[in-house]
Amino acid sequence: MRMMLLVAALAVGLVGGAAPASATRIGNEGCTPGYWKQAQHFDSWEEYSPSTTLASVFTLPAYFASSEYGDDTFLEALNYGGGSGLTSKARQLLRAAVAAFLNAASEDVGYPYRRFSDPGNMLASVNSALASQNQTTITNLKDDLDAKNNLGCPLD
Repeated sequence: MRMMLLVAALAVGLVGGAAPASATRIGNEGCTPGYWKQAQHFDSWEEYSPSTTLASVFTLPAYFASSEYGDDTFLEALNYGGGSGLTSKARQLLRAAVAAFLNAASEDVGYPYRRFSDPGNMLASVNSALASQNQTTITNLKDDLDAKNNLGCPLD
């Protein structure tokens, strides 16, 4: 009987260990968009690639998806600049959000937020802010993510 329990426990452990990679560290570290967009740091990207499209991760509202930016990649988003107006504010949020997602996906960065669950649930927060079409809401989340992305990068 003990042997059967041991075999069952090992089987559960092996099946459980087959889950997709997901960073589990929570801390006070974060790398900036400027870090992530450099070609020499692409080997630090986990679970995403520079060619990952924004639309494959985020729910882009019509005002953004129908713009010239609708098919942009993570790398293109990391290069977004500033500006005023709703689309510019959305670009600024997505720049910070992409860096935040790369930070949270990395096993080597102790980022304070998670992508799909608490604390932070960044996907829900980013999608909600973009859907609000409220520039203040979008800017406030961008500022928060930007502050977290500037906590200090442990990667070289």
